[in-house]
Amino acid sequence: MVTVTMLRKDKRTVGFTSTGHANFAEAGEDIVCSAISALTQTCYLGLVQVVGLKEGEDLAVSIDELEGMHCVLAGDTRGVRLDRAELLFLTMEAGLCSIQESYQKLIKIRHREV
Repeated sequence: MVTVTMLRKDKRTVGFTSTGHANFAEAGEDIVCSAISALTQTCYLGLVQVVGLKEGEDLAVSIDELEGMHCVLAGDTRGVRLDRAELLFLTMEAGLCSIQESYQKLIKIRHREV
């Protein structure tokens, strides 16, 4: 099962973690894992290429085959940059919820205060 935890601070979405595997099919043919990966990677790319956040300064990111993906805004992100980043996080979550509707036993979405 893939577990995606949406990270919230002061009622704002500020990041996410994604861990586990769907095990819907063999590696390279798992459409559920592929869909989840496409959404999380696109969110990350949007944060960097569209919003203009810099990894290591504005954004802490780690991507590991075994440990999953972790992506969280720096604590001092405010204003328009926070608004735009949160929009990307919420859009990603909407896509993940859509996947969850069809594959309930393969993906779990949680929320956690940080």
